[in-house]
Amino acid sequence: MNYLANVKDRGIILSPDGEGESMYPWDGGGIREAVITVDDSQPGAPVYYLSYDGAMPGKTHESYWNACSARSRDLLRWEKLGPTLCSSALTHPESSWEVYKDFCSASSPWDFRAGDRWYRYYLGADHCSGEGIPAFCYSTLLATADSPGGPWQKLCDRPGCEKRVCFPAGAPGSWDDATASPGPVMANPAYANDPTHEKKYIMIYSGSCSGVTKRSLGLARTDDLEAADDFDKPAAEGAFWVKDPEPILPPEEDIENASVFYEPSSGLYWLFTNHIYANQYTDAVWVYWSPRLDRWDPENKAIVMDRTRNDWAHGAIGMPSVVQKDEHTLYLFYDGVPGDGTGHLDRHIGLCQISLPLSIDRG
Repeated sequence: MNYLANVKDRGIILSPDGEGESMYPWDGGGIREAVITVDDSQPGAPVYYLSYDGAMPGKTHESYWNACSARSRDLLRWEKLGPTLCSSALTHPESSWEVYKDFCSASSPWDFRAGDRWYRYYLGADHCSGEGIPAFCYSTLLATADSPGGPWQKLCDRPGCEKRVCFPAGAPGSWDDATASPGPVMANPAYANDPTHEKKYIMIYSGSCSGVTKRSLGLARTDDLEAADDFDKPAAEGAFWVKDPEPILPPEEDIENASVFYEPSSGLYWLFTNHIYANQYTDAVWVYWSPRLDRWDPENKAIVMDRTRNDWAHGAIGMPSVVQKDEHTLYLFYDGVPGDGTGHLDRHIGLCQISLPLSIDRG
């Protein structure tokens, strides 16, 4: 398999707090799944927000994962701000997973701005392992705010909306019947030319099937960024995002999570995603390229980051998120375990830089 050219790892840029530090109660068990949001709504240089999953320490079934945030002006030095979304087990302890789909985890959020409103699509897990690691089923939930710094209001915290999700998992036997978790939201480039048949917005979401788990990415579409309904309502009857019936890449690719970069010079979309090793853990970041968001060729792919390119993480390498630093540089954030570890806990956030324009090293 080919590699993406001109990739340089810059090492760890954010770590869990240790005992006695302010964020230890929230991320002392590890930090992972970094997602970058750019706030350029004010004059001057943009402000960057890094949302990450903070694992509460203790490694028990009550060591929940919550969405935490950090802020930066240069993408290298980060100020931790604290939790921005909390699992419903913490905010509604009198209830249960049968009501709240984010009872055990409110994590992995993707932010999108429309006008003066910010929309946050986050992963909810209704179960977790004995160490607090989110477990199937994964759902996509919504929170809103007036700025990316929050405060964020979860839809499921509103009276009467406790069971709301953006779209349910697929019907039994479908490719996404086990999970349907969030990804980046974009304005649909096809909408302007065909508003009758196209939706205004597209999300690239992650799905997986039951049985022998295989994972891929799918498209969900909507005209209403607040579309959501009760998770136990049939998909055809609910006010949900509309999911395409088939994934954009074969489930045999075994990938999850997506971050997209559009390169005007080539006219290509570059989709960065995780590869799953032997149905066990994420072992690499891959990239696919296509001139269209809805058509992808599995042969057009390359490795971006794996153990051979990394100085500190030689086992698990987790969810990618990309942001353009300047006209010559793309930054990619990812998580990993120092050394050969492959577990979901005790992770750190790393950074690599990629030279633009993007190109493939074909060996």
